[in-house]
Amino acid sequence: MKIALISDIHGNLPALESVYQSIKEKGISEVYNLGDSLYGPLWPEETAQFLIKNEIKSIMGNEDEDLINNKIKNETEKYTLNQLSEKSINWLKNIPNIIENEYITLFHGMYNNNRKYFLENICNGNIIIKNNEEIMKNIKEIRTKYIGFGHSHLEKILVIKEQILINAGSVGWAAFSDDDPIHKIETLNNYAKYVFINDQNIEICNIEYDYKMASKKAKENNRKDWVKYIETGRI
Repeated sequence: MKIALISDIHGNLPALESVYQSIKEKGISEVYNLGDSLYGPLWPEETAQFLIKNEIKSIMGNEDEDLINNKIKNETEKYTLNQLSEKSINWLKNIPNIIENEYITLFHGMYNNNRKYFLENICNGNIIIKNNEEIMKNIKEIRTKYIGFGHSHLEKILVIKEQILINAGSVGWAAFSDDDPIHKIETLNNYAKYVFINDQNIEICNIEYDYKMASKKAKENNRKDWVKYIETGRI
C-alpha cells in the first residue's frame, strides 16, 4: 500500500499543484481527495479541472454539498458558483460521500455527517480533542485499519487499538473562522498539507508553495481576510 490523502483544497490551485508534484515524486499513484475542494475566492474552476484531468478520487465535503444545492450563504459561495462550469458542477454532483475498501475508509467530517468534526469538539469557542471513548463510539461501524478524514484542517494521527485515524489537514486554507458554533481554526503556517501512507509509516507532509500567488488572487477579489489566512495561518 502506498497512498496519499489530500483534503480541503478550497480552490487553492498553486497549493494543490505543489502537493501533487510532491506526491508524484514519491511515486504515489493512489491519491484520495477528502472534500471541500472548490469553495473559496481563488481558482475553483481550475481546481475542479485539475482534479478531473488527473483522475483524483474525490469525495463530498460540506461546502461541496452547499455548492451543488445552490445555497448561497455568502460572497465566497456566490463567487465560487459563478466561476464553475457545467462540467465541474456535474463532476461535483457525482462524487460519493464515502470511499471504502479493504484497508481504508474515507469521508470528510464524520462517517455519517460531513458538517461535524471527527476528532474535535467546540467548547466556548475552544477546540477540544474528544476522548477515546467518544471517538470509539463513532468508529464502531468501521472495520478498516485506516480511517481518513478532513474538515477541521488540523492534521493529526491517532491510534486507537488496532485502528489508525488520520486527519489529512488542508491543502489550501491555513486558517478560518466559523460561527456555528463560534470558533476559529489556525494552523499557524502557510504550508500546504497532505498525508503519505505506506505499510511502514505515515508521514504528515508540509509543502512550500507560492502562497503569495494565492494571497494576490484573494486580494484581487477583495478578500483581505483570506490574504491573512493564506499568508500566516492566523485569523
